Amino acid sequence: MPSADLLLQAVVSGILAGGVYSLVAVSLALVFGVMRVLNFAHGDLLMIAMYGVVVLNREFGLSPYVAALVILPLMGLLGMLLFQFLIKPVLGSSPLTQAQLTIGLSFVIQSLLLIVFGADLLNTNTSFGDLSYHFHGVVIGVPQLIGFVVSLLVCGLLSAFLTMTEIGHRIRATSQDPTMAWLCGVDIKRTQLMVFAGCIAILAIPAGCLMTFSYVTPSTGIRLSLLSLLVVVLGGLGDLRGAFVGGLIIGLVESLAAALLNNPASPSLTYLVFGAALLFRPKGLFGRGSNA
Repeated sequence: MPSADLLLQAVVSGILAGGVYSLVAVSLALVFGVMRVLNFAHGDLLMIAMYGVVVLNREFGLSPYVAALVILPLMGLLGMLLFQFLIKPVLGSSPLTQAQLTIGLSFVIQSLLLIVFGADLLNTNTSFGDLSYHFHGVVIGVPQLIGFVVSLLVCGLLSAFLTMTEIGHRIRATSQDPTMAWLCGVDIKRTQLMVFAGCIAILAIPAGCLMTFSYVTPSTGIRLSLLSLLVVVLGGLGDLRGAFVGGLIIGLVESLAAALLNNPASPSLTYLVFGAALLFRPKGLFGRGSNA
């Protein structure tokens, strides 16, 4: 049985990691809420940003956080291109068609990155990667803490944008009732383009945070896609608040599972918790998710 100190360490580490998961999942949940498209390549797009951070760090000496800001508009441009040529043509089609398209995109991204970067583990060089705080026997890594705080701030700013600005009101109206929003003068296609591009651009931020304490390989996107999908479904499809809380829960369960089981079967606990939550809360943690 793990000691109390080990369990407390697992709780803290899980919550810090869950904060970053939440930001990734919130952007995926927003895309689904506005377009009813569940993007199975979401983690792979995050992986592209992570590789971009590595390149800028190694070639130009930029810190991962600065690199994330440089990559952010480039990820937004990538999001615009993907929407115009891949996502827009399948809007309103069957979920199976959308899933096949985005899963195919995921395989293409993985193959291209494998060709360009190889299968090696890549990370960044930072001067603060090993810095940490020690509090009553609990070690809090500075990169993990920064990632949690940054994710919290970005999620808060996104929430304020959606609730306090005219553009945010248009996005929410499109999410709630596209037909009525169109009748009221909202340009639906333009709003969808802006949301998709913005959500892909946002992925640069967790990419910069993750690369201060993690690594990337061409298979990283599979895990990140699966993780973000778990969080979004757990929180309730299209429910941003549920996605944020779901990210914290998944991060916490993942960390506790590793501490309690300490064997290759530990990830199964995450799926058991997810399955139980889905059984008892099929519309998400707050009962506001979509059945679509």
